[in-house]
Amino acid sequence: MERKKNKKIVKFHRTPRFNVGILVFLIIFIYMVYNIFQYFTAKHVAVYEVTQGTITQENTFTGVILREEKVFTVEKSGYINYYSRDAAKVSVNSYIYSVDETGDFYKEITKQNDGQLFSEKGSYDELEKTAANYVLNYSDKDFYQVYTFEYDMEAELMEAISSNALSNLGNLSGTSSGFHAYTAQEPGIVSYHVDGLENVTTDNFTTDIFDASAHMKNSLIAREQVSAGDPAYKLITSETWDLLVPIGENLAKDLAKESNIQVQFKKDNSTAWGASHVLNQDNAWYLILTFQNSGIRFAADRYLDIKLLLSDTNGLKIPNTALTEKEFFLIPKEFLTKGGDDNVNGVMHQYMDNEGKTIMEFTPASVVEETEDRYYITGDNFEKGNSIIKPDSNEEFILSETEKLQGVYNINKGYAVFRKVKILFQNQEYTIIDTGTSYGISLYDHIALDSSAISENEIIH
Repeated sequence: MERKKNKKIVKFHRTPRFNVGILVFLIIFIYMVYNIFQYFTAKHVAVYEVTQGTITQENTFTGVILREEKVFTVEKSGYINYYSRDAAKVSVNSYIYSVDETGDFYKEITKQNDGQLFSEKGSYDELEKTAANYVLNYSDKDFYQVYTFEYDMEAELMEAISSNALSNLGNLSGTSSGFHAYTAQEPGIVSYHVDGLENVTTDNFTTDIFDASAHMKNSLIAREQVSAGDPAYKLITSETWDLLVPIGENLAKDLAKESNIQVQFKKDNSTAWGASHVLNQDNAWYLILTFQNSGIRFAADRYLDIKLLLSDTNGLKIPNTALTEKEFFLIPKEFLTKGGDDNVNGVMHQYMDNEGKTIMEFTPASVVEETEDRYYITGDNFEKGNSIIKPDSNEEFILSETEKLQGVYNINKGYAVFRKVKILFQNQEYTIIDTGTSYGISLYDHIALDSSAISENEIIH
């Protein structure tokens, strides 16, 4: 018999091996989870890099012409004829108009013109010009101009009818009883329309004068009959005239230092220099431009579209969302001193600590702005009611007066630091600020895109 084999198996326990790969994976996984958590829970601040830029100013406005004007009234009722062209210079004793009480003279004049009104070459020119200007400037928003166009066309037609009357005035005036001819009482530019703004000046105007639809031209020359007391004609008695233009506050501040401004008149694209003056009235800003000539060219106009020919503004360009404000303490200049290990600007600061003890120490302060006798300062531990002491004196000054300055949050160092800006120009989206401003920012600095999303000294993730 074969001997049975011993099938007993002895098992050995192996020591588990340490898997470095799994540990590394776990570390990386935990790190990723932590960063994802941090990303979704931390406040994120969008960064903007400061660049050099330009903003082209939109300087097209509508202004109101104000000038020396006199309205003369009709003395007799009847049929009226005019003898001088609209917006023409007249001298004393020049024939302006006549009134025929019976209508005989008026009928004779219109009879002589029957069929001959546009027989001469160029007779249509003024009508074509009036129609072309209306078509080119038409806007649905200004539909009231349709009525102005109607009055202008009627005036041109009546002026054409009366153009031959002056040469026949001597022959025909004696054929009708009740005929009265009137001459200019003083020299000037004659105008045959009124709008109710003849007595408005830069001293007595109100904001309603800028509503062109409420002050449409009332044509005088388009009438056949008049009553005593009606406006007969208007004289512009001075070549000097003002253009009153409503503007924004920022532009007003820019133009306040200007004494003369060049403008382009959109009506004919001509240019002229006007003496300028900025006016603030009832919290609104206006530009007053005074011209010494061109009055006759715009004698028939009350409202003018113009473009201010100003240079574009260059500087550091930042988005408006980056702008913020900060309050600064104002102190007399003689209270600022130097001290500390680095001999920096600061003040001798006196305050009470938590235990009620009076502490006197040098506290560094940053000077952000200055006036003739004051510094704008900021620094740690300054509070309203704290005292500062004048160097080499016992004179005390209480920190109380503050003023806000505009600025941005600089985040070059990883945390938000307020920096002052000097605004040169601003539109709806961007601001141009001055370069080289003390306590300011420089080209390629990083700033917070949205100042409302961050606080000063906050760490940027």
